[in-house]
Amino acid sequence: MTAARKSMLAGMAVFLQIALLVIGGVTWATVASFELAKKTVSDAQWAKVHHALYTMESYLKGVVNAETWRPASDYQDFHREKTAAVVRRGLVEVDADFAVVRSPLGENPELNQDWMELYFQLDSNGVASSPQWDKEGSPWSYGDNSDLTQSERRSRLSWEWFQRKAASLGLESRVSEAERELENARDRSRDDSMPAVVKVVQSATAPLENPSASHRPDYNTRKQRWTRGQSRYVPREKCVEATLAALTGQASLSMLEVGPNVETASPDTVRVKPGPIVGPFWIERGYDGKPKLAFVRECEYDADRRYQGFIADWGRLKAELLRLIDDEFPNAELLPAGDRPEANENLELRLTQVPALLQVPDLDRDTPARAWHSIRGTVALTWTVAFVVLAVAGFGVRNLVNLTERRMQFAYAVTHELRTPLTTFRLYSDMLSAGLVSEESRPEYLDTLNRESQRLSSLVESVLEYARVENHKVKLNVTEVDGSSLTRMLGETIQKRCSETGVQGRMQNDIAEGRRVRVDANLLGQIAAVLVNNGCRHARQSANPRLLVGLSADHAKLHADFIDSGPGVDRHDAKNIFKPFRRGRDADTTARGGIGLGLALAREWAGLLGGRLDLVARHHPQYGGAHFRLSVPIEDVVANSNVAISPATS
Repeated sequence: MTAARKSMLAGMAVFLQIALLVIGGVTWATVASFELAKKTVSDAQWAKVHHALYTMESYLKGVVNAETWRPASDYQDFHREKTAAVVRRGLVEVDADFAVVRSPLGENPELNQDWMELYFQLDSNGVASSPQWDKEGSPWSYGDNSDLTQSERRSRLSWEWFQRKAASLGLESRVSEAERELENARDRSRDDSMPAVVKVVQSATAPLENPSASHRPDYNTRKQRWTRGQSRYVPREKCVEATLAALTGQASLSMLEVGPNVETASPDTVRVKPGPIVGPFWIERGYDGKPKLAFVRECEYDADRRYQGFIADWGRLKAELLRLIDDEFPNAELLPAGDRPEANENLELRLTQVPALLQVPDLDRDTPARAWHSIRGTVALTWTVAFVVLAVAGFGVRNLVNLTERRMQFAYAVTHELRTPLTTFRLYSDMLSAGLVSEESRPEYLDTLNRESQRLSSLVESVLEYARVENHKVKLNVTEVDGSSLTRMLGETIQKRCSETGVQGRMQNDIAEGRRVRVDANLLGQIAAVLVNNGCRHARQSANPRLLVGLSADHAKLHADFIDSGPGVDRHDAKNIFKPFRRGRDADTTARGGIGLGLALAREWAGLLGGRLDLVARHHPQYGGAHFRLSVPIEDVVANSNVAISPATS
């Protein structure tokens, strides 16, 4: 393997390492950025989901809290309240110890929400009652009951269904179990070693504290004082005749007091201790065959227990909840879930106020596309910079390899070219100094030494000249010359070199007679000398050695064509023929001598003149050899004037 090939392979290996490092780093950065963008987009999506859950939870919590604080007396048709006076018909006030007050849920009740169908109460014997309907299925209204609203019709159908199914729903056991679970949850929440996320969930799902709890005695006192203060005046619209209450089968009415410790309790006073609303619980399909939910609380009436709450229609509740998040998730859905949270795997999408799961179609389907859209500009810029870096690195490695190769070629060419004349010098000088050369042969030996010294001088001069060209130290000397002088100068160069090599040279001049131009004639002559020497060196090996030099000029350029009858230029050598220290593949056999600087110098000189030197044909159709063309810009000189015209160059 040649040294040049080794340097090329080494350069390629270095470039591949750089490319692998850059591409690998950018690929890793792209993948990492994409994954980070996907996580960011996914987190944003889940933040919207959590906000939607929070919106629905807040709405439900407000409703549940309002119902938790609903007085227990609202679930009874009539009850007694302490009062200072009772307003009877005719706006007459009379003294009385108590007033008979009807439940606000009785006559034309204003339901908290449209999805609420029925308020109910179950006593300890499982007997159902509703403050909205009597046992005969008529609303507690004293007007005409024939014209019921749609809401009242739904409530009536729900009441009729609930009367039949109340005993089989098992609400008592489900409420007791739910309260035990909540009590256990409160006990666990007091443990400081509990993970923070569990505390948050439990605090969000925990019911309101019992107002009469032992650790809030001050609240209990204030609550009793407030209740007694409120009972001193009863609005007229809440008062009914005791005789009317007796018609309902409730002639014996109790006085309801909130709290287990009533200081001035009378014999007919019932101590009431309401609990928090738990659930809701899924119950069997209602009167219309659609899912229903039961929101229930346990209420202590002295030693008795009653279960109070309301029935909710799942279809209308779901529609209301989805309406709240329609802006963010128009295609969302709520699916019924089990009463127990552990019955479902995806707890992150579960609502805590109702046993349901939020379903968002295609939640993460467009995550990759949105992530790519957010980083594509940065990724494109990064890869562009990476390719620019690779291009610069490749260019630098290529120049380094070329420089190394040129240095190696220079060392090889110069040492190879110096070896022959130095060997001749040493041999001939030794023979001359030892007296081994006869007097008749001494002129021949001395002439050989002279030629070899000229060869060495020419070699050194070529190297120095190339160094000057590369260092931009060559100065132009533009002078005024006519076409005949150029023809004569080139003709002398052709004649001298052709006579030395035995090549038949011919000069063809197409420049108009008397045309005067401004150009660096000396540098032009040096280029011509290189091309003539190159042509003669290759043409002398042919059967009919010939060299043609043709001159022509247009309004802006001077053209010089050099055509020889040599073997031409090999296809593989054509692309490197103007590179320094490059010689053809058959240089050792067909064209002896030279270090491969002639054509490189000629092209550099042509560039200094603002022109070009090109290989027009590798094999001329008539002569068979190479065809080179030199084109340099010229300036026409106006006769009898010192003004020079500078035509545009193409």
